[in-house]
Amino acid sequence: MAQPPEITLREGRDEDQPQIRALLADCPQAAAWADTYPLLIAEVGPHLAGFALYRVIAEEGELLNLAVHPNFRRQRIAQKLLLAIAPFASVWHLEVRQSNVPAVALYASLGLRQIGRRDRYYADGEAALLFSGAIARHRSTP
Repeated sequence: MAQPPEITLREGRDEDQPQIRALLADCPQAAAWADTYPLLIAEVGPHLAGFALYRVIAEEGELLNLAVHPNFRRQRIAQKLLLAIAPFASVWHLEVRQSNVPAVALYASLGLRQIGRRDRYYADGEAALLFSGAIARHRSTP
């Protein structure tokens, strides 16, 4: 059985922006921006596989954007990114497309709770689900 590829996490840099924009072009469900705030990058080998854009103010964090390239999904990259930023804040907040069932399941599995909904939040009219809570730092994996 082949070993899964190694996932490396690092802080984002300005020179990552062209790769991030390319990744976002392949992830139309993600927000279309990824600058101005701290970025945590996930790499698989030489490839930028995903990122988390976030901010922290007074012990509260907001996940502004999370994207994983389609070629690297189902490898727990989003989970690793979220667990890595979890210690930066005691409480996290985020919005997610109602139709993004895998993301909704991930957030719930990490201890975040749906606390609301914003109808017609996205430009295409889709609703956003609001999640909040502490990100569980330990998660059992099957």
